[in-house]
Amino acid sequence: MSEIRSLYEVKGYVMNMKQEKSQVLEAIIIILVIATWLIGVIAYAYAPDIVPIHWNLEGKPDNYAPKDIGLFLLPLINTGLYLFLYFIPKIDPNNEQLKHSIKTLQLIRLGTHGLLGMIMIWTTLSIIEASTVKPEWIFSIISLFFAFLGRAMVNVKQNYFVGIRTPWTLSNELVWDDTHRFTSPLWFYSGIGMAIVSALLSFMGFGAEIILTVFLIWIAIIVIIPIAYSFKRFREEKKSIQ
Repeated sequence: MSEIRSLYEVKGYVMNMKQEKSQVLEAIIIILVIATWLIGVIAYAYAPDIVPIHWNLEGKPDNYAPKDIGLFLLPLINTGLYLFLYFIPKIDPNNEQLKHSIKTLQLIRLGTHGLLGMIMIWTTLSIIEASTVKPEWIFSIISLFFAFLGRAMVNVKQNYFVGIRTPWTLSNELVWDDTHRFTSPLWFYSGIGMAIVSALLSFMGFGAEIILTVFLIWIAIIVIIPIAYSFKRFREEKKSIQ
């Protein structure tokens, strides 16, 4: 029995060790943020004075703004998001918990800034070439982003900013951990699957409206299931205590 107890103690110690921040990951994140500004600066000389800032489901621009806004709004948002996510561990009431998830948070930040970087390239090319965009491809990109989040967030500790935040996960740490372990493969595998489905539907000639409908149904499923699971686990925990 003492050996089993010692094994559980060691396991608990390993699970609760503070993650060390990766300087390499942080450097890559900073490069991604700077890259969006560089793209805007390079494109500035080639872009017209008025540029599109929004595209409809047919990939055609339907809203415009001066190029100062059109080319630098996303880099500005990206920079603000970097600062916000960087300081989350300092402002979260559960900041001691988040110290166990520093590297996990870095991976989530990496995926987020990578997504914004791809969107910046995608929209800037459309602006410079004055061409329509293919909105159906953004669904594949976002699906892969959710797959990345699913793989990254499996070890994120209880906090008020990042993760599956329901009344039941926030009130019970075990429910939080179990919900994220459950949600991780759901998001990862279904995200890859949704990316493939979106690409196939596009190749088969289906319009963005059809792909958007399928995409929104998928989003609803991967949001509702973790919420329902967290409620179920909370009730199970509550019954076990009683």
